Amino acid sequence: MDNTVRLLAECRVCKSAAVGFLCDTWNEHSATSPLSHYRCRDCGSVFVGNDVRGEELGLAYATLDSSGYYKEIESENSKKMARSIRDLKTFLHADSTVLDIGTGNGLFVELLHQEGFTDISAHEIPGGDLSKITRIANKIYEDFDYTSIASNSFDAVTLLDVVEHVPDPSYLLSMCNRILKSGGMIYFHTPVVTRIDRLMHVLQKLPVISKIGIMWQRARTSIFHLQNYTPQSLQLLLQNAGFGEIQIEVRNELSWPMALYVRIYLLQKNGLPGWLAPLFVPILRPLLATDTFNANKAIVRAIKQS
Repeated sequence: MDNTVRLLAECRVCKSAAVGFLCDTWNEHSATSPLSHYRCRDCGSVFVGNDVRGEELGLAYATLDSSGYYKEIESENSKKMARSIRDLKTFLHADSTVLDIGTGNGLFVELLHQEGFTDISAHEIPGGDLSKITRIANKIYEDFDYTSIASNSFDAVTLLDVVEHVPDPSYLLSMCNRILKSGGMIYFHTPVVTRIDRLMHVLQKLPVISKIGIMWQRARTSIFHLQNYTPQSLQLLLQNAGFGEIQIEVRNELSWPMALYVRIYLLQKNGLPGWLAPLFVPILRPLLATDTFNANKAIVRAIKQS
C-alpha cells in the first residue's frame, strides 16, 4: 500500500481553496498518519485534509469493536432515534417507502418497523451483520457507491450520523437526490462546529496549553469523522444536490453518556485513571451537554426539487 500522505487542496464540503491549517493528530487506525485538520474560511467547515480513500476507511473501521461500540452508544442512540421517528411521523405515512443509509446494526430499521412503518429498506457498506433485519427490511443494499439502488425509488432517505463519515459529501447527497422520488425527503443528523470548537481552535495555537485544543480536535474530526459542518455549508451542499425547502435545527446531541466521553477522551487518552470520571462530569456538563456552548448536531430535512 502506498503510505504517502496526500493532502487535499480544497475544502471537502464547498471545494474552496481558502482553507487554514489547525493542527495534526495521530491516527492509529490506518496507514495515513498524522491526520491534518483544516478549517474552511468560506463555509466554516472543519475537516481532515488528508486524501483518504474508501479502501483505507474500510480497513480503519475493521479495527473497531462494532458490537462494543453499539452497546456503548445504545442509551443516547435510542433517544436520538425516538426523536427522529417523531419527526418523520410528522411528514410521512406508515406506508411511505423509506431507505435508511448507513444503517449500522439496523436498529433504526427495527424501531421504524415497531412504530408502524411497513416499507423500509436499508443500505450499508459490505461486511456488516444485518441478519436481524432481513425479515423486516423490504430490501438490503450493500455497496460502496449506492449504484445498486434504483433511481426515483423512495419517499424518504434517512442518514443518522452518516454524512460526516464520507470522503465526498457532495456525491452522497447527489445520490440521495437520485434515489428519491420527486418531492421526496432527505432527513439526517450530522455534527456541526460549535462555540467550544472555535475556542479550541484558538487554544491549538497557544504555547503550553495547545495540547488541550489538539486533544479536543482529535475527538472531533478523525479518520472516522472526516468533517464537521456548519449550517451554511449544509445549506450549500443540499442546494447544489438539488434540494429545497431546507430546514436545519442545531442543538446539543451527544452520542455517548457524558461519563464515557470524560473517561475515554479526557482521562484514558492522557494516561489518567478512569475512576476519576465522576469528579469531572459535573464540572464539564455545562460546557459539553448544553446548547449554549456545545450545540453540536444539525438535524436536517430537505425536499427533492422536481
